[in-house]
Amino acid sequence: MEKQWEILALEFDQCVQDSRSDEEIAAGIVRESPLWLRISNFFQRHLSVLRHLPPGQLILWKIEHWGNSTTFDRVPASPDAIPGAYTKELLDLGHRIHPYTFTERNVSLLHEDIPLLGELDFGIVPVAQKVPVEGVSRATIRDRLNLDAADTLLGVGGMLHPAKGIDEIAVWFLRNVPDPRTHLLCCVIPFEGDETEEMVRQRWERAAGVDSSDRIHIHVGKYRQWEWMCSFYQAIDVMLVNSVSDSWGRMLSEALGFGVPTLARRAECATNDIVPDLLLVDGFADLSQEQFHTLVDDARERAPGIAQYVNTHYSVPVVEKKFLEMLRVRTPSEELAEFDRLAADPHSRRLVQSMIDR
Repeated sequence: MEKQWEILALEFDQCVQDSRSDEEIAAGIVRESPLWLRISNFFQRHLSVLRHLPPGQLILWKIEHWGNSTTFDRVPASPDAIPGAYTKELLDLGHRIHPYTFTERNVSLLHEDIPLLGELDFGIVPVAQKVPVEGVSRATIRDRLNLDAADTLLGVGGMLHPAKGIDEIAVWFLRNVPDPRTHLLCCVIPFEGDETEEMVRQRWERAAGVDSSDRIHIHVGKYRQWEWMCSFYQAIDVMLVNSVSDSWGRMLSEALGFGVPTLARRAECATNDIVPDLLLVDGFADLSQEQFHTLVDDARERAPGIAQYVNTHYSVPVVEKKFLEMLRVRTPSEELAEFDRLAADPHSRRLVQSMIDR
């Protein structure tokens, strides 16, 4: 029978679509007999399934914190989850719980919001850069948009949620960037419902008080469109990151790794932590054209050094090594031989690699 779970000894994903009962899922995990089992955040079904596992399972608990510059989703939670109560019940199940997150800031904020977590030893492992897809190029998207080599293409992306600030950038562009040779490409993920490109475009036009937004190009997509995103990063000339709420900020780190000059919003969240010398702005709504061009020139000078930093510290081999070292240090001595066997197994290593970039 084909395995239902990506378990190295390692992963158990959100399982929200699995039609089996919690008891059946737990029985399947027992049959797989993972050394480590990874859960994420405060998903209720994770907790429900863990109630049915025998005590003593090694649990790697990935917890994220979106930062404290926003009232939105300060601690990620499944619907109706109360993080403090969830944490207490999880710790009371008798499993061996080892949390980790992406940055020191995340640890501090999680300790502040959930005091019980202060009793646990957090690991810190960053999110790995994805490996660029071969065969995509700068021309892939620019040709589709009918852009000339001299045209400037600004980029912005992420979920269409107020904390991500994409609406603000689109309205700023429509009001303040009249240059016909400058375009804005928005790679967006709808936050609620099935919001279409036309609905998004009309909302921006109404907010900006304009009749046309023909120099804004909208791609409505989903998570993990990595081939398309490789084209996106290579096609754009400047990346604009207006988010005030990120546990990591992968569209920031990925753009920087591609060497894209980037302006990022100043915020108490991970986007401001993950690279040195990042160019921070207080917001985009009031930027004049002159101010914007000065900032872009500065970002271009910083881009090569930042790209080197990102691709040195967050490459897949570097992050994979950190991840395995974190696990090994937390593996009981009597299980180390089994851990080393699994860590050397090619299939198990592939499962590790599937986890470190998300």
